Amino acid sequence: MSLEIKGGEPRPLVTALVIIAIAAVIFLSISRVGYFWVMLAPNLILLLVTLVMLFAFFEEHPKHKTGDYPTLSVLIPCHNVAETVEKVVEHIKNSGYLGELEIIAVNDASTDTTLSVLHSIKGIKVVDNEKNIGKAASLNKAAKQSKGKIIACVDADAYVEKTAFKHAVDALLTDEKNGAATCFIKVNNPNNIIRKVQEIEYYTGFGFAALATNLLDAIFVTPGPTTIFKREAFEKVRGFDEQNITEDLEMAWRMRRNGYRIAYAPEAQVYTDVPGTLKTLYKQRLRWYRGKLFNIRKYSDMLFNAKYGNFGLFILPFSFSAELAAIILSFSFVYLFARQALWLAAYISASLAIGTLSLDLSGFALVGASAVAMGAVVVIPWVFALYLSYAMAGRKFGLRQIPQLMAFLFFYGTVISFFYCASFIKEINRSDYKWK
Repeated sequence: MSLEIKGGEPRPLVTALVIIAIAAVIFLSISRVGYFWVMLAPNLILLLVTLVMLFAFFEEHPKHKTGDYPTLSVLIPCHNVAETVEKVVEHIKNSGYLGELEIIAVNDASTDTTLSVLHSIKGIKVVDNEKNIGKAASLNKAAKQSKGKIIACVDADAYVEKTAFKHAVDALLTDEKNGAATCFIKVNNPNNIIRKVQEIEYYTGFGFAALATNLLDAIFVTPGPTTIFKREAFEKVRGFDEQNITEDLEMAWRMRRNGYRIAYAPEAQVYTDVPGTLKTLYKQRLRWYRGKLFNIRKYSDMLFNAKYGNFGLFILPFSFSAELAAIILSFSFVYLFARQALWLAAYISASLAIGTLSLDLSGFALVGASAVAMGAVVVIPWVFALYLSYAMAGRKFGLRQIPQLMAFLFFYGTVISFFYCASFIKEINRSDYKWK
């Protein structure tokens, strides 16, 4: 589903000055106190958050059970999804929901055969948009035409497992303050290294981390692949923000502002397709991270605000800190790489000048033993969290997962940090927002 929103007049001069200022601060910090100390603070914050979440994880997990199951309206936004939408609907029909099930699919001006595929599927209502209006607007349009007391928003590349809706509704109806309930989102068909490292990310993010933040009453996103809402809550907050490129993130924060809680059902498991190349991953994360930066500005009054509990005092500040840490890491890495590359060039030039060239490249080390030790201290709790996430998913963590774990720990984080940095620069420049 495509959507483009005007960001504003570009600010190349301001953007350049911001980049120069950050680079200067990083250069002075590393020169004065060293790389180890520059990176110590964000890593200690990460370690603290990990430990808090680990303690929360081992709290007693609430059990949910609902008597009568109300009508559930499942809304599917569709744009050029002819290859996946039939399977998505099949999974929804086979989900075993114990109440009445209504399925509404919105064809958002697809240019492939999506509309004809939808019309060929029995037992669903099809809404056809002549013009492309985007995912959020399509969901709002479908919600107005639905009849269920519970609304489920399901992406056209997300596959709901059996009993997922039952468990999600159980969690939602446990507390009258709940406005939404989220699921355990997993990666569908992790058939290459890019998808395999995302599988680890999804296991920890939607498994261990989601359960821990739920017990802290601080879930901060209503994931696009599948989230369910109470109709009264959905209507009170006036549906999704149609001018927001991360409508699922913004919806969660707006629900928090309106006094609603967000529940989590780990037994409600959903598989979703994820990017299989660095290029498509970059496009996806550029939207996600720019959306987070945009919404941090929009909801800045919730930062460190005790009114919003652990969400305002703990999770939201940490989310903002993660953005800053990623930017620091990216600039630091570029600085260190450039410095060591210049040292190597000078070393080779001097060696050739005197007629000898040895292979002693000890000066090319980017980090010292202390930095490695610090990294290990941070990584160990997350490896434990990953083990717990695999257990939640009913998967064994064994030797076969070692290669993707190494890629996740030593490659993926750096790549994602650069994506964060690119998002920050585009946000400063007011580049147009694109949703594809």
